[in-house]
Amino acid sequence: MMNNFRVFLSVCIFIVSAYFIVDLIIYSFDWVLLFFSLLAFVCAHYLWPPKYDGESAWYDALEVLIEFPYRAIAFFFRGLGKAFKDGDLDLDV
Repeated sequence: MMNNFRVFLSVCIFIVSAYFIVDLIIYSFDWVLLFFSLLAFVCAHYLWPPKYDGESAWYDALEVLIEFPYRAIAFFFRGLGKAFKDGDLDLDV
């Protein structure tokens, strides 16, 4: 029961975050809205319940959908960290 509630909250937060991103693109850019949308994607990731054996295929599909923005954000910041790791920026264009 608690896992279903966590999935529901995580999906709701994900939908609100996706709306924030669409709002940024369609209407006007706002740094605060971008920050809160990224924060909400991270919250949706950490709110998702841990895996267990009795999960249905729907949970797996939703998990992939909710995990994607978090993994993209993490990939971006890890790439920035690697680029500036040694103190100099070595970009080949």
